[in-house]
Amino acid sequence: MNRLCYVVAGVFFLVLASCSSPGNVFEASGDVGDCKLPGSMQYDKSAGVYTLTGAGANMWGTADAFFMAWKQVSGDFTLSARIAFEGEGVEPHRKMGLIIRESLESDAVYADVAVHGDGLASLQYRPRKGAETGEFVSPGKAPGYVALQRTGNKITVKTAADAFPADADAEVTIDLPATCYVGLFICSHNPEVTEAGRFSLVELH
Repeated sequence: MNRLCYVVAGVFFLVLASCSSPGNVFEASGDVGDCKLPGSMQYDKSAGVYTLTGAGANMWGTADAFFMAWKQVSGDFTLSARIAFEGEGVEPHRKMGLIIRESLESDAVYADVAVHGDGLASLQYRPRKGAETGEFVSPGKAPGYVALQRTGNKITVKTAADAFPADADAEVTIDLPATCYVGLFICSHNPEVTEAGRFSLVELH
């Protein structure tokens, strides 16, 4: 192959790599609720990895405090990701995962798949604005792969240890508007510290 062919091949490879590089699918990010310490999001385009850092007292009870990256999505969707906490952490009940919320208000109706620092995984949900949070605990511990699916007002959660899950862990039907905030979240479960987590292989469709 002559020099010109190498140059053309190199240019073609760069164009192909650029076209196949994953893009940030989320519109914005920020703290939800009363967070004493600000959170942040970093996106590594070359690796397709989102790193979320956030604080917040909890995502439970009648109101939440956490950090979220979101996109407004209308109708049915499936959001999936490979997830992992960074470091040992401070709180065993720190949480990260995937979420759908009717709004960014702290007491909004929502459902999520939450993986805790101690390995507990569950579907958490608030059925009405300001209501107490409910929960369905997943059978597996410390899943590395999670998925959240909306079909109408039915929310389905899937988790698995080492591959994208096929079977549902739990599902709940709650009254949600046609367009909701969908995305990634992290909560330190301690307002005095921040925790970090990595989300890779993120797909929203």
